Amino acid sequence: MECSLRPAGLEDAVCSRVGSARPVSPAFDPFPARKVRKPPVRPVVVGAGPAGLFAALTLARFGAPPLLLERGRPVEERSRHVAVFWKTGALDPESNVQFGEGGAGTFSDGKLTTRIGDPLVSHVIGVFEEFAGLPGLRAEARPHVGTDRLKGFCRRMREELVSLGAEVRFGARVAEVAAEGGRMRSLRLADGEEIPCSDLVLAIGHSARDTLKMLFSRGVRMSAKAFAVGFRVEHPQGMIDRIQYGGAAGRAGLPPADYRLAARAPSGRGIYSFCMCPGGEVLAAASGPGGIPVNGMSAHGRTSGFANSGIVATVSEEDYGGGDVFAGVQLQELLETRAFRKGGGNFGVPAMNLMGFLEGRNLNLSRGRVLAPRVARANLSGILPRKVEEDLRFGLQSFGKTLRGFLTQEGTLYAVESRTSSPVRMERENYESVTLKGLYPVGEGAGHAGGIVSSAVDGIRGALRVLEKFSA
Repeated sequence: MECSLRPAGLEDAVCSRVGSARPVSPAFDPFPARKVRKPPVRPVVVGAGPAGLFAALTLARFGAPPLLLERGRPVEERSRHVAVFWKTGALDPESNVQFGEGGAGTFSDGKLTTRIGDPLVSHVIGVFEEFAGLPGLRAEARPHVGTDRLKGFCRRMREELVSLGAEVRFGARVAEVAAEGGRMRSLRLADGEEIPCSDLVLAIGHSARDTLKMLFSRGVRMSAKAFAVGFRVEHPQGMIDRIQYGGAAGRAGLPPADYRLAARAPSGRGIYSFCMCPGGEVLAAASGPGGIPVNGMSAHGRTSGFANSGIVATVSEEDYGGGDVFAGVQLQELLETRAFRKGGGNFGVPAMNLMGFLEGRNLNLSRGRVLAPRVARANLSGILPRKVEEDLRFGLQSFGKTLRGFLTQEGTLYAVESRTSSPVRMERENYESVTLKGLYPVGEGAGHAGGIVSSAVDGIRGALRVLEKFSA
């Protein structure tokens, strides 16, 4: 295998080991033994999601251990905060489903499938295989970690970074960046601490709206990008198994069935399933007051008895207006506010019978698996823009033709699925910001990846770009 970029021989070395047919230890073998020159100022990585963790690991293993800053809390503490939120509605705005060690992916299905053809994908899955304690993960057709194993992965990744000389700090939100002559000079944390920084790998995730706006105000060039919004649909898992497996449903050894759906509305808008979670739970995924996005996740065993998936429609500047880089963010905030109100406040998740939504009728809700302070029966019409709602109905009707039995009164819709990806893209060239040298925006928050694996690969490549400066 060959790589598209060749930073001073470093990436050749990485790719040659990743592409090897012999078994390797993913903790060490994908990286060459030789080190880079020690940077005069240690690199900084902001964000401990997949992009940030893999960027930090790459820097550390090449002999340039970074300072890793995460605004949220360690995964053990974060998990307790999230559990309290789901039970009581008490939200910690810096430690929640979106912010904290592992990023938003920690509370997800942990699917490691990806459509990118990058040779580093095998390496990324291998690291998950080792640190999540799942031998054979790379051999699976659809590698799946699960929320329960992702927590252990985060803890072991942190231990590995520290053993290699990296410093990991939590509760460290970046409030300002300072530049000199168009180059990174330092950053300031929310508590006032100034940190010298000439090389910053920025992996903030798709929900750090305050950080995005701060960077834009400091001249970091960004542009609006398309994303997707919609609802999350839930069915009994046995029903999806019968649809997909037919008479074989229920046989020993068969995993909980999943699906992947896509349609094109008459308007031209794409409608598709997103982050399908067999044997999973729907969850409230708020990161701030007054808004309620939802998501889905499942444990490694996928034993909840329910299947859920985002059913979303693409939106672009035609839907939310051009001229403002943050118009898509504003649309997200508007939809999440509408859902919050429909849910009756206190982060109640509004829900509606699937057939009731399609037919405009008031039908009873089916029992499901939802992690939220409460579920509120509500009419979901009016949350999405009218044209998007119409196209989503078309998509659901189309999916009912593809999967016979998908349209049923046992299905439930939850609002609102709004954080499918970042509505903003940070402009970069060869992984470096086009307006602020020394800034390397990576991952979902930068608008250059989508999902755990592609974000991790993007983080690795951003780190390799930094290491070009110090290659021996």
